[in-house]
Amino acid sequence: MKTTNAALLFLLSTAAMTGSVNAFVPPSSSSSLAAARGATTSLVYGIAAERKLASSPSRLYMSAAVEAFTLTQQTLDELEAKGVSVPKYDRSALTSSILHVGVGNFHRAHQADHVDKVLQKDFENNKQWGIIGGSLYAPNRPTAEKRKQLEDQDWMQTIVEQDGESEKAIVIGSMTDFLPVDEDNGSIQKTMMDPNIKIVSLTVTEGGYFLKDGKFDASDPAIQHDIKNMDGTPKTVYGMLVKALKHRRDEGLAPLTVLSCDNLPHNGDVVRSVLLGIASEVDADLAKWIEDNVACPNNMVDRITPRTTDENREHIKKEYGYEDSWPIFCEPFTQWVLEDSFPQGRPQLELLDSVTFVGKWCEGMRGLPRVVFTHIFIILCIVGN
Repeated sequence: MKTTNAALLFLLSTAAMTGSVNAFVPPSSSSSLAAARGATTSLVYGIAAERKLASSPSRLYMSAAVEAFTLTQQTLDELEAKGVSVPKYDRSALTSSILHVGVGNFHRAHQADHVDKVLQKDFENNKQWGIIGGSLYAPNRPTAEKRKQLEDQDWMQTIVEQDGESEKAIVIGSMTDFLPVDEDNGSIQKTMMDPNIKIVSLTVTEGGYFLKDGKFDASDPAIQHDIKNMDGTPKTVYGMLVKALKHRRDEGLAPLTVLSCDNLPHNGDVVRSVLLGIASEVDADLAKWIEDNVACPNNMVDRITPRTTDENREHIKKEYGYEDSWPIFCEPFTQWVLEDSFPQGRPQLELLDSVTFVGKWCEGMRGLPRVVFTHIFIILCIVGN
């Protein structure tokens, strides 16, 4: 399928005007697309910050001297009375089949939010799809602090959807745990081996895939460490996955579905190439088993999600009368397109209008720039399927 340059420019300019420019455009001063995205983000959040929420029911609580309380399971009724959407399902009956590595705002604003919406729609048929969060140990990152913040909130968090005219606060409850941050990542490794886990999803940023000239680089020192220490303690999430998959094969357990949620073209193909690259250096038979049994669906996510600021925390306290230590502020628009390849099962994401499944990822999309990939995917791929 061919698309003219004029058509691409039209699509991209439209995306910039509507505020859906891919949030993963590299911030380069020479990039007009990055500038467009930045301008859009500033416009959306600038207007939202400046406007007066005259229509918000929470205004009633701003005029009174009400002491803010903390978001917990026990305070959900109070939040609902203040106009905040809260989980209506029985979170005590929620079990977990998803492990997500790389908990941050982007994951929470899309995957955790989508799963929460599915649970709201049909809890009985999806109550096994709670999410266990995890993050790789890094000495200079406040991961343990983030974990404690979510633990104090019973693993719940607030998403505030804002545009220039409206605002909506939503408490999501799809997370059931956040693994302890171990220096050797032992909790993550153990959970990957748990037969109850069906999907391991990742947000590790584009730079975390050990690519060189677009291909897996087995010579990277971290990868070489994992290859030589597969029976010990791998350092990378991919080495840990290969070790977990080896354990599952040897014990006769079902394999995992590995879902990369980072916005790079053909992210499923990329993560598969990394897993096979490591496994082939360890055990050729294991590499063949992974190739035949492990699904790595391609997918694309679109939602502008800035980092959390102190102003965001203060906004929740003033507007809604409670405290959330790690809220997410984002645009209302969200889109998730996935290749439907989940042999071990998945949440019924098709219940949501914002999610689209495709039977086969379009080969014609290979090599397109990231922004083009995001904003013409529906035209070139979904319609084609």
